[in-house]
Amino acid sequence: MFGKLTVIKIFCEDLDTMAAFYRDRLGLKVREEYPGVSVVFDTGHDGELIIQKGDHPNAIAFTEVDIPDAHKALSDLGPTGIIPHKTGERFEITDPEGNQLIFVNA
Repeated sequence: MFGKLTVIKIFCEDLDTMAAFYRDRLGLKVREEYPGVSVVFDTGHDGELIIQKGDHPNAIAFTEVDIPDAHKALSDLGPTGIIPHKTGERFEITDPEGNQLIFVNA
């Protein structure tokens, strides 16, 4: 396993309706809010669910990853280069359906 799966990003057309669903119906607490752009929910155990306006592929993020080892192990999948992240370093790959997988060392 490449770290912990801790972040899920879902793209949507109606941000307000989606945010209300996860906040009001499922009881997730809002961690951060960017009006008209995205809402970040606390899922517990240091996890996040990000609801973002748009139609991009969905994304998931693994944290606490050994970046050099994971990058090498996934090299056949065409990972992006290793770049800075707000808490360390990161790189990305896509799954067979085009969804984004992000690997972060923090």
